[in-house]
Amino acid sequence: MIEVTVREATADDVPAVRRIARRGWNAAYGDLLSQETIDAAMATWYAPDATRATVEGGDAAYFVAEPTGDASEPTSGDRGTPSDVVGFAAGGPSETAGVATLSAIYVDPDHWGGGVGTALLERVEEFCREEGCETLEIRVLSENRVGRSFYRSKGYEAVEKRDTKLFGEAVREFVFRGRLR
Repeated sequence: MIEVTVREATADDVPAVRRIARRGWNAAYGDLLSQETIDAAMATWYAPDATRATVEGGDAAYFVAEPTGDASEPTSGDRGTPSDVVGFAAGGPSETAGVATLSAIYVDPDHWGGGVGTALLERVEEFCREEGCETLEIRVLSENRVGRSFYRSKGYEAVEKRDTKLFGEAVREFVFRGRLR
């Protein structure tokens, strides 16, 4: 377990968010999606200007997790400094009254299973409750067993299955839903 502090993201966090997104996508989806689809997601959603715009004023609240206490282990093979951001999440109210959406949550693969994702999810849930939402929806690729297991362990249930396209690649996703307690 790693102790983390979750705080609102700033423009200074954009490089870390982009690094974690790339590492997270490749680790989580490398066997599920083509490299072309992963590269398209990075170029579209996590380009420097797009990430900065989302962090600074997107429709969702953006949070990052960084180590606190004794962070003597490096947090990533890319930078290796203990003060690195190790995860991020974004979420907020949707267009449906009372319903929020978790739009992104990624943890540096070096810290999977260490409680970082839980801390980020709990902060997004707290924010959404403060915004008057009662339910949180999360989309997960059907083949993403790690993601599905994580959300189920947090009390979320798969309520819908959808076939869709991600940058032209056919995928199946589940919509998970849970009450914000």
